[in-house]
Amino acid sequence: MLRDVSFQIEETDRVGLVGYNGCGKTTLFGVLTGDLYPDGGTVSVKEGAILGYLKQNNGLIASHSVKEEMEKANNADKMLRRMKALEQAMGDRPELLEEYRRVSERYEAIDGYHLNYQIRKLLLGMGFPEDTWDKHVAVLSGGEKTRLSLAKLLLQSPDILLLDEPTNHLDLNTLDWLEGYLKTYRGAVLVVSHDRHFLDAVCGKTIQLQNGKTKTYNCGFSEYLVRKEQDDIIERKHYEQTMEKAEKYQEFAERNMARASTRNMAKSRLKMLERLDLTAPEEGRHTDLKFEIVPDSEPYKDVLSLENLSIGVSGRVLCSGLDLLMERGDRVAVVGNNGCGKTTLLKTILGEQRPMGGRVVIGGGVKIGVQEQNVFHVENSSPLMYIWDRYPQMDQLQVRKLLALVGFRNEDVFTEAGGLSGGELARLNMARLSLEHPNFLILDEPTNHLDIFTKQILFDALNEYTGTLLLVSHDRWLIEQLDCKVLSMEEGKAVFYEDYAAFRKAAQAERNAADPVADVPKKKNENINAKELRKQKAEYRQRKSFLEKKISELEAEEKDLQASIADPANATNADLLTELCTKLDEVRNDLSGFIDEYLEEYSED
Repeated sequence: MLRDVSFQIEETDRVGLVGYNGCGKTTLFGVLTGDLYPDGGTVSVKEGAILGYLKQNNGLIASHSVKEEMEKANNADKMLRRMKALEQAMGDRPELLEEYRRVSERYEAIDGYHLNYQIRKLLLGMGFPEDTWDKHVAVLSGGEKTRLSLAKLLLQSPDILLLDEPTNHLDLNTLDWLEGYLKTYRGAVLVVSHDRHFLDAVCGKTIQLQNGKTKTYNCGFSEYLVRKEQDDIIERKHYEQTMEKAEKYQEFAERNMARASTRNMAKSRLKMLERLDLTAPEEGRHTDLKFEIVPDSEPYKDVLSLENLSIGVSGRVLCSGLDLLMERGDRVAVVGNNGCGKTTLLKTILGEQRPMGGRVVIGGGVKIGVQEQNVFHVENSSPLMYIWDRYPQMDQLQVRKLLALVGFRNEDVFTEAGGLSGGELARLNMARLSLEHPNFLILDEPTNHLDIFTKQILFDALNEYTGTLLLVSHDRWLIEQLDCKVLSMEEGKAVFYEDYAAFRKAAQAERNAADPVADVPKKKNENINAKELRKQKAEYRQRKSFLEKKISELEAEEKDLQASIADPANATNADLLTELCTKLDEVRNDLSGFIDEYLEEYSED
């Protein structure tokens, strides 16, 4: 239930809305978009401002291709066809000039003249290479549909972006791209996310939603956590001081009410007591959660060995030549684009799938604990029975104490499995893992379905874990904080890095290597001398500068021609309007050519 929710978002704010699962974040978004109506209070949006909300699949049409979906955003294709029809008809029918002006202004407002450039930029950024643009929506995976919905929403460029978990289904490269895009987005952004790295990178303001109320912090998420802790300490100290004062007032009144000489003073203290606010500070639901995994034995030194391993599905090789040695106590994170074979690798290690080549060797004394990416197959009727069936030697009190540590209290322990959320199922699996006492943990996207505060609890447990850890994750903050080595699966091979910083450095170097300047010596002559390289770099910069200048000039000319066409003084001059429209087409064709060249050669700068 939301109550006393108040906050304000400025035109260019980047705001993170944070809170526990179930605290009302999605409900609040529903109120902001008008899908839900508040029982009290008001929602005010600047006149003319457009809100864009990322919903699941966002109205995608199954029969459309990826590119068609983008081209139909904002009805840009319909506006362009109408403008061309009006241009042809205006010479004989000057009364159409006003409609042409309205349509062209709207088309310009959505940056329609650069539509192909924007579509290309967004599709590539959201992980759709050109050879996927003709794929129909019907054959896209759920993750691809979510990414296409987000790309389509960004193309529409609303004044206020409302994003509910936009980082779901995004690989590391796409996450980096989206962060950079949103940092320079022209409008305001309000985002719900459990990705701590994303919030810190994008948002300069944090709105906390807790116990139905909001509180605004003018800082990013990590700084918010520090300030929140300070606020909680101050609030708790103030409450304790108030309670001490209340006890003193009560004691004074009880001692002095019976004596006539002090009765008035006692009554005065009682009145002062009535005016005190004795309401205890409200705390979040997860403040007392606790989770730990303690191995009950040690394995031999070599825990896992992958030797020239090849993995795949349905006869198709996803990754080959994979070599890896994990020793006792190692922490390794497996990363890579969606579909590269990360989960297949884990299944192959666990023996659930045969390798296509090479071999997997599990060391002596290894006791494996597993958490799969999909935790929605709890077959028991309740959390209580899920644990009890696996450990019947435990009595009910022991099981309930364990479940209480991961947030299942009172009647929650009897909730049917079908009524549990993804986060609740994940916490239930945490409880199971703690009872298994594994010395080798294999986790597939362990932070899926967890809110940002429960992720901290999971991190604390994994950070204290003394066993060996192998995890697949897109959670950059978790990988970095756990000080994991990185196994990066890319383009059918696996590359090993000693730490996350080395992996990120290599990824950045690879992006830089795609720069046309860096590619020149490799393409033309491996032994090219420094003088020739400087010459080619100078030519590269000159051509880039020329294109930027020409694009700027043509955009200005385009704007002047549109203004002339829309000028009422020219409305009756059919010959002039025809000439202006012809010139406008020429300018747009030239502009499109220059933009295409710039995008092809210089967009990565």
